[in-house]
Amino acid sequence: MHRVVIASVVALVLATSSWAVAQATPDLSGTWRVDPSAGDAARLIFPTDLVITQSPTDLTVERSSVRQGAFSAVYKLDGSKVSVEAPDGITETAEASFDGGNLVIASRRSFSSPAGDVVLDLREVWTVEGDVLTIERTETQFGEARTGSAVYEKSDAVVIQ
Repeated sequence: MHRVVIASVVALVLATSSWAVAQATPDLSGTWRVDPSAGDAARLIFPTDLVITQSPTDLTVERSSVRQGAFSAVYKLDGSKVSVEAPDGITETAEASFDGGNLVIASRRSFSSPAGDVVLDLREVWTVEGDVLTIERTETQFGEARTGSAVYEKSDAVVIQ
């Protein structure tokens, strides 16, 4: 009976530790460059390059692209709302947190246009496996949702302009 209890405890510890490893928060730090042959980045606009710095509480992301100006954001990983750098006339707020091994960023952009006020809700799910980062994005505007994804490879030689 004593051996059965010990064996059960050992099995429980091993199962719990492997679950904890599977749920570990990934480190997204590094320089990432989009792989144009992967994902369906042409459906939505994604940055070409990302430089990410991660601490236990914050994620700093510098983004650049040939299609849009460079900008950066500092997300609090506890899900609290932050203001995100945006071009003049655009207000953006975002919330970020880990859901298991995925980073989820929900943001809202708003601006005025000749047609009236515009609100764009974005939801991104970031998944990293080794040297590959996949971002799946859903953009919702005027009740209509569009989705797309981009795949990034870790690189040592990307320069944010």
